[in-house]
Amino acid sequence: MPWDEENITKLRELWDQGLPTAQIGKLLGFTKNAVVGKAHRIGLERRPSPIRRTAVKPDRKKARSPVMPKLNFENKENPNLSQSESSSFNPVVKSMFNTSAKRGCEWPVGHPDETDFHFCGKERFDDKPYCLDHCEVAYVVPEKEENEKLEINTRI
Repeated sequence: MPWDEENITKLRELWDQGLPTAQIGKLLGFTKNAVVGKAHRIGLERRPSPIRRTAVKPDRKKARSPVMPKLNFENKENPNLSQSESSSFNPVVKSMFNTSAKRGCEWPVGHPDETDFHFCGKERFDDKPYCLDHCEVAYVVPEKEENEKLEINTRI
């Protein structure tokens, strides 16, 4: 659909009414971008951007330099620390995966939404997270599983 005199006249009227460009496009059968482009080419009054709703521009210098508190990093002697301890920083690294503290079997019993949900808690088998009974369920060797199926089928 070309821009003819009738469409341009409707565009001017709708533009003056303040309708959004997308709505004008739908009414006239054009895309939003076609409406904006034609309005620019025929010299219609520019509209403020719908993205920038505030007329006051923010102060960019204030936005770039946040107020930072001044910290005093002077080395004040702690009477409880020796000279070597006070001059070096030795953070303590804690790992969630530290296995030195053995916990019980982590096999879930029940559903997490239930009030009696808990973990098995029996003694773990070797370095596995489960007890021996639950390791048999969790770690199934595929060959063993197939052999068991064959044994069951031959019995029937």
